[in-house]
Amino acid sequence: MNTESKSKSTTIKFIKFHLPALLYATGIIAVSSIPNLRLPQVNLADFDKVIHFLEYAIFAFLIFRSIYNISPKITLKLTMLFSALFLSFFALMDEIFQIFIPGRHSELLDFLTDIGGSLIVLTLCGLWHKKTPK
Repeated sequence: MNTESKSKSTTIKFIKFHLPALLYATGIIAVSSIPNLRLPQVNLADFDKVIHFLEYAIFAFLIFRSIYNISPKITLKLTMLFSALFLSFFALMDEIFQIFIPGRHSELLDFLTDIGGSLIVLTLCGLWHKKTPK
């Protein structure tokens, strides 16, 4: 493979696997930066926890895809470990960040809900890829 083909392949791989995760992370930070953010009134107890769960479930899928496709040599176990560590750290930093935004606050239950959504999706991704290896 020549240098130009390799460069094009790397760019396509970045756009396909890594850019979606980076854009989603940016979106999470952008929403967390909105002062006094209020969710719409929905007749569902703990609607904000449902949002947290879904937000990080999607993020977990994107992070898993990104890390799994960093190198053909990365194992499924390392992908799971790095994904879980990254998502946990990101969720923690997001909750801490919100302390400094006017009208926002940090909740342990939000963090735990983020982790719950992440771990469920990571588990599903791991089971799927265990059946269909690289």
